[in-house]
Amino acid sequence: MSELISVMIVDDEKMILEDLSTMIDWEAAGYQIIATAFNGKQALRKYRELHPQVIFTDIRMPFMDGIEMISEIRKTDEKVSIILLTAYEDFSYAKAAISLGITEYIIKSEITANSLSDLLLRLKNNIIKAGRRERYITDRMLEQFFLSEEMTENTDIEAILNRPEYIIMAEQDLPVSLSGENIPEEIIIHRSKFVEILTDEKADGWELEVITAIPGRKMVIALNPDEKNYSDRENKLLKTAHEFQSRLQKRTGFEFTLYIVRGKISLYEFKRFYDENKRIFLKKYLEGTGKIHILDCSQVQELEKERNTANTRNGISMEEVLKETDSQTRTRKLKEILDIAGNDGAEQFISAAQSGYIALKHAYRKVYNGKEKEFPQITTCWKNWLDAEKIILWLQEQMEVYHEYISREVKGYSRIVADAEEYIYRSFRNPDLSLNDVAAYVHLSPGYLSSEFKKETGVTLKSYLTDVRIDAAKKMMDEGKYKIYEICSAVGYNSSQYFSQAFYKKTGMFPTEYSRQGGRKNEN
Repeated sequence: MSELISVMIVDDEKMILEDLSTMIDWEAAGYQIIATAFNGKQALRKYRELHPQVIFTDIRMPFMDGIEMISEIRKTDEKVSIILLTAYEDFSYAKAAISLGITEYIIKSEITANSLSDLLLRLKNNIIKAGRRERYITDRMLEQFFLSEEMTENTDIEAILNRPEYIIMAEQDLPVSLSGENIPEEIIIHRSKFVEILTDEKADGWELEVITAIPGRKMVIALNPDEKNYSDRENKLLKTAHEFQSRLQKRTGFEFTLYIVRGKISLYEFKRFYDENKRIFLKKYLEGTGKIHILDCSQVQELEKERNTANTRNGISMEEVLKETDSQTRTRKLKEILDIAGNDGAEQFISAAQSGYIALKHAYRKVYNGKEKEFPQITTCWKNWLDAEKIILWLQEQMEVYHEYISREVKGYSRIVADAEEYIYRSFRNPDLSLNDVAAYVHLSPGYLSSEFKKETGVTLKSYLTDVRIDAAKKMMDEGKYKIYEICSAVGYNSSQYFSQAFYKKTGMFPTEYSRQGGRKNEN
């Protein structure tokens, strides 16, 4: 007896569930009802646990309606057949659901035993047809074997795991992860699309035995020649890899890196090689994406040595590079860090590049007053993070943009001096405020900021801070509501004596004298 097609029925009306479940002999039609649910939230949980092949679902339900449930399912599963159960008044919802990929919709009041049987027959034929493609994909056990950290063989798939094959591994060229930001979903090619593209046309001279996913969004394709006397197989496998790569890139618009294993190897042996040599698959970020590489799995590749992060290579951090005001010096230091990191390995290069991205992101937050949207996010710059050459150029350009911005004039002052003044006005009440704090805010070295501030304003930054504090103290005295010790603390002084000395130095009188004489009214 052939395997029954699994079904889940979802409706908040108990009578509808019972009617559908008993209207026909489901097993005779080739189906088996494995679950029912009363709302979309409950159904989503059961779907993730049981993975039915067909779902009958109502639209309007409590907690989560049918449209939202379908949307969640379609994020990960493009194959499951979904039949919408709708009433006449919900027809507009049914039309909206078509864009989500429903298989069909039916009016509840028009369901009969005959119409349901006809529908199930059509569905079954379509599922069988799709099954011709599914023969290239083993069941979930094989995929779980590759996703597992363990090397234990599964007796149910032992024959497949130990059978020598010719292997090609395909990997979509996705950007380096940027400080925890998710890769945009719209640029990711999922497994079902891989399989559809690779099986639409026969691989000339080869029989596809297995296509399965492994960690890191990679696909393993196992092939065998369709002729026993097939000669020069390595070159012909390379030709097939080029065909696969061209087909994938043409159909998706994205680039793919492929790896060919030299000679025959079992899937079990390939997993061992992959688990022990994951770092070599990062090398594409240094060598360039969209290429085809030959892997020799007969011996374990030499693992790249782990070294300290390149963020502080040769005592230079990315934050210090960003503070460098001379463009040529800044570019030289940036390339020096990333070149040395690249020589240490792909992981070290990626770590250093991520440090550059984070330093820029923090700097942008400050100069744009916290408006993070001004900084390029991965959704807009992912094409620049596919290999080392593009990454270095992008970081260099963004640093130039940043320095161009902070050098613009604001009310007669450069951006950095204007930002330093603005920060002092916001922070002068902090008694611990220092030159280093202001310099860190504008992302420059203290020495350079001091020099530029004095050059543009005519006063030192320390003197300017004192002016701001004393001016604030005068305003509080003019109000006549505060005691001297309260004013002292409010404008950033821990010591009343030091406040009095600073006040006298700036105004020629002590605070008590200034207050007693009527403040600003008698100042002149």
